[in-house]
Amino acid sequence: MSKALLIIDVQEGYIEKYSPLLIACINERIQEATANKELIVYVKNTKRLKSGKKTNELAKDLNVCSEYIICKEKASAFSNSKLQETLKQNHITKIEIAGIDGNSCIASTAIDSVKNTYKTIVQYKCIGIQNIQRFEKTKRTLFEKGIIVK
Repeated sequence: MSKALLIIDVQEGYIEKYSPLLIACINERIQEATANKELIVYVKNTKRLKSGKKTNELAKDLNVCSEYIICKEKASAFSNSKLQETLKQNHITKIEIAGIDGNSCIASTAIDSVKNTYKTIVQYKCIGIQNIQRFEKTKRTLFEKGIIVK
């Protein structure tokens, strides 16, 4: 089974709202993924502003160990067809998602991942969550969709 690790929205301007330990946990997971020869895809959020589109750089402390970097303008990383192409080309069947935020882009990407028939995992320690109370409901939704939250 080929596995991919998606790193969602770990960008300057966003990551500062979360514990500094989050990047350390994500970097540790990136190191494991690299050692296990898993595909690593970094996903950057692009904001639409009146002045045009803006995409912040990946966080300076984030380990970037892959040339696969895609941008998205919607919550789900699957809104960019390049993600699906990359996953298919690499024969991916299982996806693990890390990054921010558990209630929005992580949840949306995880749900679309399952819709696209990928076995999907969200590791609690590798996701940032601003609203923990809301995440309790989000977590139930993820479980109901067949997503593993551990």
